[in-house]
Amino acid sequence: MAYLKELKVTFTRKRVDDDLLNKPVESPGQVFALFKDMQDETKEKVVVLHLNPQLEILSWELAAIGTGTQTLMDPAEIYRNAILARASSLIVVHNHPSGTCKPSQADIAIASRLVEVGKLLEMPLQDFIIIGDGAYGSFREDGLF
Repeated sequence: MAYLKELKVTFTRKRVDDDLLNKPVESPGQVFALFKDMQDETKEKVVVLHLNPQLEILSWELAAIGTGTQTLMDPAEIYRNAILARASSLIVVHNHPSGTCKPSQADIAIASRLVEVGKLLEMPLQDFIIIGDGAYGSFREDGLF
């Protein structure tokens, strides 16, 4: 007898202001407003927003938790649940407990890999946002894409 693994996907909810949802994500500032509490975290975290064709948020997931100075972001892990959510594109949100919004070389490298994977899957990475102390950095706004 053979066994098959059942994929179990669970969902959590995040309480946000109603006026931030049910409309397209038009700016990294809007994403910062939704996830600004990440600036208080002592460990690096990666959140992925799954977007529909109108750039509205379908769902979000906490994709990785690291240490105070680094986290492991694997493109396969980032895109796996986006595919299951039937997302058209995604945004990656990542915090820096140090408080700086300046991307590290590791941030630049993984963002480049995510852009390439997104092209292959026809599920583009819309932005890679870093949250620091009371501020954010956006790869799209900073011309890093």
